[in-house]
Amino acid sequence: MAKSARTTKKRPAKKATTSSRAKKTVKSDETNKPNATEQNATEQMDVAADDTSSDAGKVKPGDAERKTVDATAEKIAELEAEGTATFVAQKRRVINDLFQRGLAAHQAGQIDDAIRLYSTALRQNPKQPDVWNNLGVALRRSKKFEAALIAYRRAADLRPENAGLWSNMGNCLREMMRFDEALIAHKKALELDDTIKSHTFNAGLVYRDLNRFDDALEYFNRALAIDPDYIDANWDKALAQLALGNYADGWAGYETRRKLADNPIRPLNIAPEWDGKTDLRGKRILLRAEQGFGDMIQFARFVPLVAKKAGHVILECRKELIPIMRTVAGVGTLVEKGSALPEFDLHVPLLSLPHVLGVGESELQKISADPYVTPPAGKSVRLAPPPGTVLKVGLIWAGKLNPRDRSCQLESLIPILSAKGAAFYSFQVDGRRADLEKLGLNAFVTDLGDHIHDFGDSAALMQAMDLVITIDSSPAHLAGALGVPVWMLQLYTTDWRWLVDRSDSPWYPTMRIYRQQNPGDWSVPINKMAGDFSTFLQARLKAAEHLK
Repeated sequence: MAKSARTTKKRPAKKATTSSRAKKTVKSDETNKPNATEQNATEQMDVAADDTSSDAGKVKPGDAERKTVDATAEKIAELEAEGTATFVAQKRRVINDLFQRGLAAHQAGQIDDAIRLYSTALRQNPKQPDVWNNLGVALRRSKKFEAALIAYRRAADLRPENAGLWSNMGNCLREMMRFDEALIAHKKALELDDTIKSHTFNAGLVYRDLNRFDDALEYFNRALAIDPDYIDANWDKALAQLALGNYADGWAGYETRRKLADNPIRPLNIAPEWDGKTDLRGKRILLRAEQGFGDMIQFARFVPLVAKKAGHVILECRKELIPIMRTVAGVGTLVEKGSALPEFDLHVPLLSLPHVLGVGESELQKISADPYVTPPAGKSVRLAPPPGTVLKVGLIWAGKLNPRDRSCQLESLIPILSAKGAAFYSFQVDGRRADLEKLGLNAFVTDLGDHIHDFGDSAALMQAMDLVITIDSSPAHLAGALGVPVWMLQLYTTDWRWLVDRSDSPWYPTMRIYRQQNPGDWSVPINKMAGDFSTFLQARLKAAEHLK
C-alpha cells in the first residue's frame, strides 16, 4: 500500500536551439487554464541568419528594453549624420542586434519587449520578412490580431514563398473567426510545402472550429502520417472523435492529454495505476483530480461505478468542489488537491474512468439518467421572490475569456428578463456582476454573488431554481448534475462534450442547448431561447391559475 505522499505539478524543462535561417516552433497562449479541451495552433518563428549578438541572452524586461530601443535609434541617427563609409555595415549590425534581442525576449516569453524591439528594427529597415513574421507571431500571442495580420501580410509581400508564414497567417485568421480566409491561407501553405506536419494540423484546426469534424479528422490523420507521435494531432483527433460520438476511439485517444505540455498529469509512481481490469475488492483506490471545475463535476458520475468494485474510494479534488463531491455516492474519503495523500493501493485519474470502464453511448445514457450530486447537508436557501412569481430562474451570462470569450452582452437577454411572472437570480461571481447596476437591472435581477463562496453554495441556490440559463460551462455541469433544468448558450465552435447540431445532451437529460449559427452572433440562439422561455412561462402561469 502506498504511504502518504504530497504531490506537486512539474513542467518538463524545454530546450531551445537556434541555427542560421532555422525555423523555431512556438506555442501561442490560447489556453491558460488546465481545462485542455483544444490545442493551440503551431506558429513558426524565423531566426536571423547573422550570428546572435553576445548580449542576446541578457535581455531585461520593461524599462531596460525601452532604453535599449531609444539608445539604438539614437545610434542610427548618429551614423546617418556622420555619413561614414561604414554606415551601411554598421546600421546592418545595429538592426540585426535589435532583431536578436527581440528574438531572445520572444523566446523568454517577454512578448511586449519583443514587439518593441521587432518594431524598432522594422522602422529602420522594413524590408525584413523574417522580422515581420516574428512580429506577427508576437502580436497574435498578445491577442492583437488585426496588427498581427498586417505584419504577416507585409512578410508575405516580401517573401511569398515562405510556407510557414502562410500557416501563421491562417492561424491568426482562424482566431479572428475569419474561417474562409484562414482556409485559403493554410491551403497556400500546403501548396508550398505539405511535408511539414504543423501545416496540415493547423489546417485541420480550422475545420474543427467550423464543427466539420470529419474534415478535421482527415487533416489530423494526414499530419499523423508524417509523424505518428505528433501529440497535438493525436489530441485533437481524439476530441473530434468524441464530438462525433465515437467514444471507443475517442476515450482511448483522450489519454493523450497526459503528454500535453499545457496540462501534464503529474507523475505518481508510488502505487500501480488501475487499468479497469485489476480486482479492486478490498482495495483502496485514489481517483486523481485534473483539469477544471466543470470536468471534475462531469466525470464524477463515474465514481459510483468504481465504488461498487473497490473496498474504499479516495477522491481528490480542488477545495471549492469538496462540498458537492462529498455528496457523490461511493466517495469514502475526500482530499484537497495538493494536500498530503492518505494510503492507497491503486490510483487512476478521474478523467480516465470512461476509458478504463469501457463507457460507450448506451452506458453513458444509463449512467446519466439520474442526478448524482446534491446540495451539502445543512445548506438551506430561503428566497423571497416577488408576489406572482411562478418561475425562478438562475442566470450566468459571462464565463471564461480563454481560449474564447464565453460571454454575451446582458442587454441581449432583456427581452427574457422583462417577462412578468419570472424572478431572475444572478449567479455571477466575478466583475461582470457590475453589469446589473450598469444597465439598471437591479430591480429585475437579484444578485446572489455575495452568497456564493464555493460550489456547495451554488448547488443549494441552484436547487431552489426552476431553470438555470447559462453561457458558462461549470454552472451548466453543476445544474445538470443536480437534475435542475438548464438551458445553455453555446458558442459557434462547439466543445466536444456537447457534440454537433444537437439541442440535447447525452450527459444531462435536463439540458437544452442553444447554439450560435454564425460566429459571434447571439441573435438566433437568444431569439429561440426567448420564444421557448415564453412558452415555458405561459405554461407555468396557466398551471398556477388552475390551482387558484
